[in-house]
Amino acid sequence: MSAIFGIINKNGKPVTKNTVDLMVGAMQHRAVNGQYTCNHDNVLIGQCTLRFLTTETAPVMPFFPEDVIIAADLLLDNRPYLLQQTDLPAEVSDEILLYYAYRKWGNDCVQHLEGEFAFGIWHKNEQRLLLATDHMGCRALYYYDSPEMFIFCTEQKGILAVKPGPHIFNEVSLIEYYFRQTDPAGTYTKDVYALCAGNMLTLQDNTVRIKKYWTPAPGKYHFKKFNEWTACLQDLLKTAVRNRICGDKPVGITLSGGLDSSSVACILAPMLAEMNRPLYAFSSVLHEGSEGEDERKYIDIVGRACPNIIQHYVHAEGTGPFQDTLHAFEKDEVFPNVFYYMDHAILEAAQNNGIGVLFTGYGGDHWVSWKGNPVIYNMINRGAFGSAWKLLKTFSRTERKPLWPIVKREYIRHTSWYKKMNKPKVSHIGLGLQDNFYNSYRDTLTFGSIRNIREAMLENISSGRTGLFPAMLANRNETYGMRSAVPLLSKNVMEFMMDVPPELFIYGGYKRSLLRHAMQGVLPPEIQWRTDKGMYSPDFFTRITSSKHNITRILESDNDHAGFRYYLSRDSLQTCASKDELAMIRITQGVISSMVVAALQKKGYVFDDKFS
Repeated sequence: MSAIFGIINKNGKPVTKNTVDLMVGAMQHRAVNGQYTCNHDNVLIGQCTLRFLTTETAPVMPFFPEDVIIAADLLLDNRPYLLQQTDLPAEVSDEILLYYAYRKWGNDCVQHLEGEFAFGIWHKNEQRLLLATDHMGCRALYYYDSPEMFIFCTEQKGILAVKPGPHIFNEVSLIEYYFRQTDPAGTYTKDVYALCAGNMLTLQDNTVRIKKYWTPAPGKYHFKKFNEWTACLQDLLKTAVRNRICGDKPVGITLSGGLDSSSVACILAPMLAEMNRPLYAFSSVLHEGSEGEDERKYIDIVGRACPNIIQHYVHAEGTGPFQDTLHAFEKDEVFPNVFYYMDHAILEAAQNNGIGVLFTGYGGDHWVSWKGNPVIYNMINRGAFGSAWKLLKTFSRTERKPLWPIVKREYIRHTSWYKKMNKPKVSHIGLGLQDNFYNSYRDTLTFGSIRNIREAMLENISSGRTGLFPAMLANRNETYGMRSAVPLLSKNVMEFMMDVPPELFIYGGYKRSLLRHAMQGVLPPEIQWRTDKGMYSPDFFTRITSSKHNITRILESDNDHAGFRYYLSRDSLQTCASKDELAMIRITQGVISSMVVAALQKKGYVFDDKFS
């Protein structure tokens, strides 16, 4: 299925045809296989359809049996359990399972669902709305609440089409774009919020209540041997991949040649081969003969290991940063990342090949393939000197390096003394932002490497931050007619990671050791043990240089729109003349955000009552 939406007029007045038309029109691009609505008095519930089977057994959505109306975008992982609990035949759809789960458990049905989902259920007799998102937040759902009306939608644009104006720009979205550290529920429009991971929202008696129904908690896994941990991880990854092979349309993957995406590809390809199906791989590389380095060598190694891979190299010709920026913003509904041109070029290639579900290795380096950089430092700090010394010597043997540079890298560089003595003279952290704007949020931001990976990831998962990018991918991909699949961030894999002892990430003297060893017999050794990694868009700096005229035009313009009036600094951005990676990324972000803010201004956005 696909996008869902709804309106509840709290004053009891019917939802007008004009309002229905505005909402339906705003979401028409998601109606690949149709769009249906149920308008009952003061309530509108609707759904856009995207089918993944040539012969679909799911009911037309929204589904309104008896006294409820259900709209749902879901892919359930625990069908056997739900079938057993509901006594339903095996062929029923996920939507029917959701309905019977709601009949059996009411609002507590969310406690019994596993998978990826965002759904809305309107109970007519009780005049109650239930909204819920999955544990990891892999499906987006936004809402707006006022005394007069409540609106929800898979995409923000559906809400903005019918929400009373004026729309007010949420300046915190710029801080989020630069630093990824604000409230994950915020959007670029004030009063429009994301229903983040593991949350359920109820609307009854005109009152909205949000409840956290799931909070990640360690304690499920207990192993003593390293190979038990790696075997379990491999099994969980295979299950996560298998659960996401949905439908009978072609399956694709964005393959970079790195450890994460190659692991997914080398699990996925044999599964498809057993079904006599190919795996279409889409990769960003340079043209043959071009100057520079890319990942073609490693991508080809994966292809030789998996003969059913049909490789497509994507060059994103004729585009780059600052081109089609607003088109990307409309699709992504966040400030576009600096490589958005390559993301959308890959999606266009996948669309042209009829891909129904597109896998990605995104999220692996968040935890599954974490490098474990501070592990030895943390061990020494808590007094585990003997274990730390053994690991240092193991690194020395594995890398065939003297002990001293290993000690310096694994311990000394993490000390506050070393960081103070080697503090860079020039910081690009706030580059491109006006001092007053940046400083008003500076005290809320934290910088530096993660010391406690478990603590950091539990916070990110619980707050909904981990799910933000997968949710954006889900929406972006479905505008191209395909589902996204992010198996490395599946709930079951994340629950496993909560219990992994930190030292396993550097076991045997290897960074990212846990995933490397879990992929023994799955990955080609050249990929499994590689220690280098190229850029996702290998000619990013070349594209920036060739777009210098665009940068100059924007930075030297006299157009004093809201972006440069309140948030961005032309002088700061113009100082960025070097090819320092962070500096170039900051200038790209600055130009992109200036274009987006200018476009919002033209649409009539108000900027904190300062400017419109």
